[in-house]
Amino acid sequence: MAVWVETTIATLAWGIAIYKFGAVWRDRQWRGGSLPFYFWGFTVCVAIGMTFMIEDVYLAFDRVVGVTNLAWLVTYAAFALAIFSITSGCFLVLEAPRPRLIPYSLLLTLAILVIVYPIGIATLPEKPDHTIPVTLTEFIFMETLYLYVAALCVIPIATFTRLYRQEAVLPARLRWIVALGTTISSAMVAGLKAILTFLVFWDPGTPVLAVAYPMINVVLISASILWPMAFLPNSFYLLLARPIEFLDKVRALRELQALQKKLNRLCPPVIGHTPDLREALDNLDFHLYRAVISILDAKKVLGGFARANDDLSVAPAPGTVLPELPDWDQQDTQLAQSLHQTLQTVNDHVAFPDLVYAYRQAGRAVSTGGMA
Repeated sequence: MAVWVETTIATLAWGIAIYKFGAVWRDRQWRGGSLPFYFWGFTVCVAIGMTFMIEDVYLAFDRVVGVTNLAWLVTYAAFALAIFSITSGCFLVLEAPRPRLIPYSLLLTLAILVIVYPIGIATLPEKPDHTIPVTLTEFIFMETLYLYVAALCVIPIATFTRLYRQEAVLPARLRWIVALGTTISSAMVAGLKAILTFLVFWDPGTPVLAVAYPMINVVLISASILWPMAFLPNSFYLLLARPIEFLDKVRALRELQALQKKLNRLCPPVIGHTPDLREALDNLDFHLYRAVISILDAKKVLGGFARANDDLSVAPAPGTVLPELPDWDQQDTQLAQSLHQTLQTVNDHVAFPDLVYAYRQAGRAVSTGGMA
């Protein structure tokens, strides 16, 4: 990656770490491993790792401490601690006990890195760019981290997927999407690097390197941009959700009006004027409410038809007291049967957003059934 890209990413990472420190400072249980502490630990470790990926910082650090490639060890240890922190935080989010295998796997990873480092890494020339392993110890050193990160990423991916599915509020769902994208990207980076390291070690001239290395950089940059976004304040996601919510309401109104039009063909409409989309844009919530009221009224009328006419197996009897009822033909009767059966599956005793969603689904079901 270009130096300015690495510097920007590292600066952004430190900014998020400083920002999240306030939450840790306010949390009195941070010493016991609270959720804010683990998430803050993740941000700090990522910031350290990203900083030492800058070549000038890497070389300057080694010159100051007087130990060759010590920055390489610090970078890998930081990323190992980062994935351990986010994984531990996920277990707290899920209110589940953390398996003993998680801290043991971290200790094993760090032990391998520390043991291998003086044997085969400290004896090498300075190597800030360690894409291609030359020695067996380099191979072991690199694969240890990549495999560890790739394996542990499974837990955050599963956690964020579960949280996304359980969440009903759009801004929170957007946050979980960003977090999920971050962990998937991180797993891809670690997995691709593990595969590439293996291939390049056995065949340094493999053509895979020319294709895979730029791909890894793109995914790495994506992950580096996404993960700070997951820690942004709620106001950012509220702002991000507004246009999405607006477009969803527009689509919801169109779907409900389509269902309303089918019902108006069969039942006297309780609301005479159905506004077009341009009229409704000024107050979508109000027009959504009107559409739902109209559908609920028509559902009640269809229910009355069903009770009076053998569950709508035939057209309404001539003596039915419905002053504005048009004559139904066979197609109208089939449409009425389909609408009645579908609308009866909707529970009307739910919150209004759930009611809108349910009747949108009902309208789609009727349309899929081929009823015009």
